[in-house]
Amino acid sequence: MWIRFGARFIDSFVLAVPFLILAAVLIPNLLRTRSQPPNSALAAVGLTFIALGFLAMISYEVLMLRYWGATAGKMACGLKVVRSDGRSLGWGVSFGRFFMWNIVTSGIPYLNLILMLVSGIMAGTDVEKRALHDRVCDTRVIYKRSLA
Repeated sequence: MWIRFGARFIDSFVLAVPFLILAAVLIPNLLRTRSQPPNSALAAVGLTFIALGFLAMISYEVLMLRYWGATAGKMACGLKVVRSDGRSLGWGVSFGRFFMWNIVTSGIPYLNLILMLVSGIMAGTDVEKRALHDRVCDTRVIYKRSLA
């Protein structure tokens, strides 16, 4: 279970670093402009960053799972996501895993605490280390070395 946490941690850096660089470049220039009041300009930039961040998350995870069976973090940790019968993931399952983890399990206020706790307990006690989103989407996270 901790290896999967490590993979998520790596993925968060892969997604966060480009946005931090972009923010460091754009925000000072935005503050210097006088065409709009600063609050409305910052609000527009903030909403744009949220939308772009969400779009980047969807694209990153769904495309990586669909074509490589793992995100960069999972690859770095030697993990791969497969269907329960060992097949590669299709578009629907790749999006389903993203939706279940990022929207349902960790994105709903207050309920996310319960769902993440349940998901962590499931992954920690299950023989196959399947979390809630793995069970819903009928997937497994395996070590690549076990494919040989």
